[in-house]
Amino acid sequence: MKISRRIALTLDLLVLLTLWFVASAWLDKPFLPNPLDVILTFFVEIQGDLLAHAWVSTRRVTVSVIAGTLVAAPLALLAAESKTLNKFLSPLIYFLYPAPKIVFLPIIIFFLGLGDPSINFLIGLVVFFQIFVIVSDTAAQVQPETIDSIKSLGASRWAVLRYVYLPISLPAIVTALKVSVGTAIAVLFIGETIGNNVGLGYYIVVEQWNRFAYDKVYAGILAISLLGLGLFVGLSLFERWLNRWKGNGG
Repeated sequence: MKISRRIALTLDLLVLLTLWFVASAWLDKPFLPNPLDVILTFFVEIQGDLLAHAWVSTRRVTVSVIAGTLVAAPLALLAAESKTLNKFLSPLIYFLYPAPKIVFLPIIIFFLGLGDPSINFLIGLVVFFQIFVIVSDTAAQVQPETIDSIKSLGASRWAVLRYVYLPISLPAIVTALKVSVGTAIAVLFIGETIGNNVGLGYYIVVEQWNRFAYDKVYAGILAISLLGLGLFVGLSLFERWLNRWKGNGG
């Protein structure tokens, strides 16, 4: 018996809500409110301040992800095509890549101040490294003989980038973005709790958690989870379109 993804998702949500409901009733503690109360609170709050906070967070993470991708992907492709650039750039990238980027937040705040500039830069930094590493590794799979053959036919450097490296790297870029969504949301949350007065992180920690408004804390968590889900679904749809475009011969 084949179960569709929608049915499977519905069953998963029902199991999760059931477990949450049972745990809430069994513990009977204010820090774990009833899921129905949280859902009702969410719909009330989303008609007020929560919607404004969600919009700011959506704007921040979207702008940062796009900016990080637009810088990292072309740079990785250029490094793949240019041995000189790759020799100087790749060691530095791979040296910094393992370090958790959130540790740079104090330094970023020193230079850019609090608010949008520092938060956007930090998220963009996370995306930059993940895109660069994955695209570089993918482009490295192109055989040198293939490049030599194309150049022997008179192809320019731009033609090699456009018709060889770019097509093979596009799926890798989407995969890297899907992987980095969770990290980007986590960094967004942390950044918005430090010296900031707007965004879902601020709403959850500063406005509600500090006042022990647990139902509103969970409503904010639901909002930021939906933000991450929306980004992931959008990338999945783009990936599906990309595969269909490739299947139709471009």
